[in-house]
Amino acid sequence: DEKMSDSEEEDDSAKTEEPETKKGKSLLKREKRRKKEEAEQEVRKIEMKSNSSALETEDDFEREVACKPDSGASWVCYMAYWLGLGNVDKARLTAKRALDTINYRLEEEKLNVWSALFNLENSFGTHEGLMRVCKEAAAVNDSKAVFLRLAAVLDKSKKHPELDEVYSSVLLKKYKKSRKVWCNYCTSLASQQRLDEMRELLTKALKSLPKDKHIRTICHFAQTEYKQGDPNRGSTMFENVLTTYPHRLDLWAVYLDKTIALNDHEQSRLLLDRMVGLKLPIKKDEVLLQKVHRFRNSSRRCGQIEQY
Repeated sequence: DEKMSDSEEEDDSAKTEEPETKKGKSLLKREKRRKKEEAEQEVRKIEMKSNSSALETEDDFEREVACKPDSGASWVCYMAYWLGLGNVDKARLTAKRALDTINYRLEEEKLNVWSALFNLENSFGTHEGLMRVCKEAAAVNDSKAVFLRLAAVLDKSKKHPELDEVYSSVLLKKYKKSRKVWCNYCTSLASQQRLDEMRELLTKALKSLPKDKHIRTICHFAQTEYKQGDPNRGSTMFENVLTTYPHRLDLWAVYLDKTIALNDHEQSRLLLDRMVGLKLPIKKDEVLLQKVHRFRNSSRRCGQIEQY
C-alpha cells in the first residue's frame, strides 16, 4: 500500500464500513490488485522500450502514430525521440498533436501524454511553464488525477519545495476528503525522512477524512512506519486499530506480513498464535494458512524451526 496508482482512486469513493458486520473490500484484495497493476505497468514499459528501439527516424514515428493514433505510449515515444535530438520545441508540438488526436474518451491515454509533457517542462522549461501546462490539463481532465501526476513528477525529480506547495495549496485544500491524496503525501514525506511532519500529517488526515476511510489511512501510515520510519510505532498503530476491530483479518494479515519482513520471528509467532485464536470462518482460515506457510518459509531461510 506504499504507493498507489491512479486507478486505485476508486477505493476513495468506495465506502468501507468500520463496523465489523459491514466490511468493505479487504486490504488483501486491494494489495493483489495493486500488484497486478504494477505488473501491467512494467509490461507497458517493456513494450514502449521495444517499440521505440525499432523506430529510428521521423518517418518511422509518423507511421507509428498514424497506425496507433490513440496510443499514448506511441506519442510519448515520439516525444522522447525529439528530446533525444535536443529538439524540445518539436517534442512540445508532438505532445499537443497527441492531445488533439487521441479520442477524448481515452482519458488515461491522454493523461499519459500530459504526464510526459509535465516531465518535459520540469526538465527543460520553467516552473511557471510547468504550472501553466498543469492548469491546462486540469481544465480538461479529472483535476485531482492531474495534480497527483504533477506531484509525482516533482517528487521524482526531488523538487520538494514545489511539491509541498502543490500539496498545501491544491491537493490538501481542494481534495482533503481523498484518502489517496493524504497517503501519497505520507509516502513522499517518509521518503525524505521528514518523519515528524509525516506523523503530524496523519492527525490532520483523520480530522479531514470521513470516518469510513480512517482504518485504511491508519494502516497505510503504519506500513510506512515499518518501511521508512519506526517499526515499533507502526506495530503500536496496528495494535490500537485491532483493539477496536479484533476480527479484521485483512489488518492482521498486513500486520503479520510487515513483521515477517523484519525477520522478527518471535513477534511473528505471537501474532500467528493470536490469529489462530480468532475462531475464523473456513473461508478466512485459508488466508491464515497462507500466512502460516509464508512464516514457515521465512523461518527456514533463517535456519529456524517453527511449531507451525
